[in-house]
Amino acid sequence: MTSPHILILDNSPRRLGAAWFGNWFRQLDCEVSTRHFQSLSRLARPDEFDALVVSGSPASAKEDKPWILKELELIERADQLGMPVLGVCFGSQLLARAYYGKEAVRRSPHAEFGWYSMSRTQEEDLLFDGMPDRFTSFQFHVEEVLPQPGMRLLATSDPVSVQAFRIDSKPVWGTQFHLEVTPRAGRDLLRKTRHVYEPHGFFYKELAANARPSEAAPRLFQNFLKAIDR
Repeated sequence: MTSPHILILDNSPRRLGAAWFGNWFRQLDCEVSTRHFQSLSRLARPDEFDALVVSGSPASAKEDKPWILKELELIERADQLGMPVLGVCFGSQLLARAYYGKEAVRRSPHAEFGWYSMSRTQEEDLLFDGMPDRFTSFQFHVEEVLPQPGMRLLATSDPVSVQAFRIDSKPVWGTQFHLEVTPRAGRDLLRKTRHVYEPHGFFYKELAANARPSEAAPRLFQNFLKAIDR
């Protein structure tokens, strides 16, 4: 049996998406290819891959930058192929825009930075199979997804109602939380981006002190790969 071939759309200026997601998928014996948002003029054909991952970004999913429009096009092509897709943070917001329009994304009244606790909903779903009812993961966002018709809500939290969702019965999932971020990676990101979160009243020392591994990550990545065989 050949290893799954994962295409990562890396939307981070520092190419963090390729590094963080690549580490997880390679540990699971996957072949990994990446396309950075600055080089999307060389868009790969989605039918050359088994699954698509859309990473986080400091950009807004509501913008019409050329690279964002190209990614929306690629998401549409992946949908036509029935390809499993996972969008994280900005990636989840871009999925919501692709399927429901810009109105599905808004500036969040509750920006989140650091490690937060979330709860599963009662919805049974492949991605959350075997997951505990409550789990912790890293967050770094000022925009959020709003509930939509046909969107299956899989996880929520007190400040943000849509922490994870699935597009109807399609193998397409979005998580607002960064399942790919380890404590070390999270602290490093926070140390270098104080200008982003300090205006919102967050401070590095307090955020870093709460760093913890995500119980969600290993299981969610394994479950996502199961969608390739379905």
